[in-house]
Amino acid sequence: MYYPYLRGKQFDLLAINTLINEQRWSSKIKPVIEPVRDSATLKKTIETFDKNAFICYLVTNPQVGTVKLFSQKRFEWKLSETSTIKKAEIVTKENPFDAELYLFNATSPRKSKQLAIPQEALSIIPDQGRFRILEITNKILLREAFQAKKNVADYVEKADDFYSDEHLYLRTDSIGFSDYALDGSHYFDKGGPSRAIALHISYFDAYLNLRIKHFVSDSNENAQDQKGKFFEALEKLSSWYSRNQDQLLLTLGLAELLHYQATQKFPGLGTIKKWSLAHHLELIGAFLEHGDHWQRGWQNNGL
Repeated sequence: MYYPYLRGKQFDLLAINTLINEQRWSSKIKPVIEPVRDSATLKKTIETFDKNAFICYLVTNPQVGTVKLFSQKRFEWKLSETSTIKKAEIVTKENPFDAELYLFNATSPRKSKQLAIPQEALSIIPDQGRFRILEITNKILLREAFQAKKNVADYVEKADDFYSDEHLYLRTDSIGFSDYALDGSHYFDKGGPSRAIALHISYFDAYLNLRIKHFVSDSNENAQDQKGKFFEALEKLSSWYSRNQDQLLLTLGLAELLHYQATQKFPGLGTIKKWSLAHHLELIGAFLEHGDHWQRGWQNNGL
């Protein structure tokens, strides 16, 4: 199982909703969502998971964003009696310990007497030695797979990056693997024009390692002409896809990005992130469902 840790940003949630609605979601992906805003999109996402009986872990004590500042929700959601929405908690000194999944971070207590974690619960821990020795059951390592850069233009320095081979080397008794998808562990949610635009596209190499290609704009001296920057990056993506399409899976997200080449429409930075994440999740889902035959994707009656 894959447990991507998502901060519940607007376009991340839209990516998930789209894949489920288009029947391109693998039940072997069980996202852990830390809400950052009390939004209608969050409500829709929760109800979509519940309606389709896909498992999702919702963090009940978020530590970032604005949702934690309000005691009452603006958008209430209704769950079925047999809901597949599971409780998750970030481990703090104030935990009620009544969840089904626990997330550890740098400030979490690590003494066993402070951890009343139920025996059957899952625990996602940072990929660090001091957490691996915790005497708890059902541990899942949370890796920093995506190498986030401070400045977007810096991705050009290493345009092809290793992402993960965790999916290849899981022990038979392993529960699954976890990472921050196309984000880093540091929470950042600041919008606005960017001096550079990058498209981050994951793919499997010949050895089934998961890698990331970074397609970066060229005119990065200032933040003017966002549309022009997007099409500079998209031209590089389109050229790469044309050369390698026999070895790639044309996911919904990748197809949507490539389609902008024909329409010459700039979708906005949020939508770019939405389709990049949708591609990433669909690609991993195809591998989890089909293994070495992941290129079957969602063709031939779907998954």
